[in-house]
Amino acid sequence: MLKSIADVIGCYLLSIVLVLATDPLLSRMFPGDFARGHVPSDAALATSTAFFVVISILCAWLCARFAPRRAARHVLWFFVIGEVMGIGATIPNWSKGWPHWYWLSWLIAWPIACWIGLQLSGRRSGSGSATRANSASA
Repeated sequence: MLKSIADVIGCYLLSIVLVLATDPLLSRMFPGDFARGHVPSDAALATSTAFFVVISILCAWLCARFAPRRAARHVLWFFVIGEVMGIGATIPNWSKGWPHWYWLSWLIAWPIACWIGLQLSGRRSGSGSATRANSASA
């Protein structure tokens, strides 16, 4: 049980850290767009969303790969936590001048990225070592 909780929470925290780590790169790619109090251009926001999608797929994949068993259930909880946090971030920021498509794109991309990460992991159900052994012999 603790391994499962650590897997889900750890992968979600990793996704936050990696998304925040893209900020310096985005600031270099789009100078002045990510200044405090300034709404970035659509191109900058689209690039930010692309980074978010790639990071989300990676972290969902890691969540599934490190799941001690029932990878799909782990990724489901990873998705639920992320979607609740995403809605929690969207509501207070909805009327702050940022394009609504940006907030909605993250909320829509998150479940799709989680599903893709799970599919790429090759693990959906069953015990971790048995699933790996079965896929290796196929």
